[in-house]
Amino acid sequence: MIIHGRLQWALAIGVLAFSFAAVVASIMGGGDASSAATTTTTSSVATTTTTTIAVPLKHVVKSGESLFSIAQLYSVKMEAIIELNKLDNPDKLGLGDEILLPQGSVARVAPVTSTSVNSAALVTTSAP
Repeated sequence: MIIHGRLQWALAIGVLAFSFAAVVASIMGGGDASSAATTTTTSSVATTTTTTIAVPLKHVVKSGESLFSIAQLYSVKMEAIIELNKLDNPDKLGLGDEILLPQGSVARVAPVTSTSVNSAALVTTSAP
């Protein structure tokens, strides 16, 4: 068989290098004729999504929320909410209070959690 071209040479060299590495691994592993090597590859993909959704013009205050957290949730300034609702003391929000939101408010959706992908390859080598 005659090898022509760079790609064929590169493939031939790669096969030889892999075969040599398999033989060396077999020898280093005690010379067992049926030794197996396992390779595991792990990759993580993290995605963050910000979605624009239709926002009601009012927000009902829930437990643990503050004016600051509501402003962050809808990407608006606290001052705009205070002015629109004519709040004398913005620190005194009660559960169930309805807060009016400025026009054009956009709610942010929580980021998507990262996913992890695992793959394993089993390579069996045998000594001649």
